[in-house]
Amino acid sequence: MAAGDVFPSELVAGFRNAFEGSDCDFISRASGRAELIGGHTDYNEGYVIAAAIDASYWVAARGRKDKVVRLYSEWAGQMHEFDLSERIEPSRLQKWANYGRGVAAVLLENEYPLRGADLFITGNIPIGGGLSSSAAMEVSVARALLHICGRLEGVDEVELAKMCQRAENVWAGSPCGIMDQMVSIHGRKDHVVVLDCRSLSVKYEPLDHTKCAIMIFDSMVKHEVGGGEYGKRREMCEKAVEIIARKHPDVRALRDVDAKMLAEFAGDMDEVTYKRALHVVTENERVLAGAKALEQKDIARFGEMVSKSGESARDNYEISCEEMDFLVATARACSGVYGARLMGGGFGGSAVAVVEPAKCQEIGQKVKEYYHREFGLECSVHVAGPAAGVAIVDL
Repeated sequence: MAAGDVFPSELVAGFRNAFEGSDCDFISRASGRAELIGGHTDYNEGYVIAAAIDASYWVAARGRKDKVVRLYSEWAGQMHEFDLSERIEPSRLQKWANYGRGVAAVLLENEYPLRGADLFITGNIPIGGGLSSSAAMEVSVARALLHICGRLEGVDEVELAKMCQRAENVWAGSPCGIMDQMVSIHGRKDHVVVLDCRSLSVKYEPLDHTKCAIMIFDSMVKHEVGGGEYGKRREMCEKAVEIIARKHPDVRALRDVDAKMLAEFAGDMDEVTYKRALHVVTENERVLAGAKALEQKDIARFGEMVSKSGESARDNYEISCEEMDFLVATARACSGVYGARLMGGGFGGSAVAVVEPAKCQEIGQKVKEYYHREFGLECSVHVAGPAAGVAIVDL
């Protein structure tokens, strides 16, 4: 079910089944995202090109008169309850609930007068597929809680993204950057988001759906960005900045470094740290080149930057895996593919390709067939359109 095709009665029925036969008052929706260029640049204060996609997390919601929040996850098939008047700590038993608990805790930290709520949470974003299901859930829950207490209209969207990021960093234990939440909130139909992760300013470039479609291939190999490798790479980037800043004190992030400057310090870093930094520095250059290509309506050039991004993520940041390498190579070998790469945190998840719309079916069938033959796994294929980021549907 695509975000634009939400049938509210399905969510209403789910809410009714979960919460004693009562009806919800409204539905909150937030989109997943496809990262096109800009892998691991966000926590280095760099640049990203991404699109909100027509796959979403929905929250059917109703306010309560007390301070109790009840979360029901259709995916987990579980109910989770906590009290807003008590100290909110991460749950050890129901970790999926920490995204909702964390959002509530951060909103309270920022002095929003939250009320109790019943929230039925569902979605069609593959979990662990690199499409930012967690950020979409956080944004959707946050907007639902703010709508219930009558404070949604007064919330700055950048501040909302920061609060949702903090919820994921602290309560869910995932050291993600700000990109996922920003794109989920700021998505625009038929446009990509060009995000400056330092200023958090957003620009839009049109993506002509008659000339270019976004295809997502879920490898069915799941990753968890809180699992350790993501954090190690973030630490290496910080180490590289520390080394460079000894000579260039104005450098506060890899955003401030170009390839020539980085090369000066090749002898001061171990080889692995240098490769990690090289990916981020050159990735920022690819984002800017990709944005210029879209502005000039040069889809072939944009696709070239997408593919080069994936090559660097594989060779320099080393976040790929055998299955992902095969998916990307197979997609790139298909007629009608402008470019393809892995996306998200890495170590599995999904690949993304920009393709000729008329070739989507042919490409999808070929990639699925070859992937199953090689690994015995079913590759889920989704053709995505750049979508609006968030919405509230009153019932």
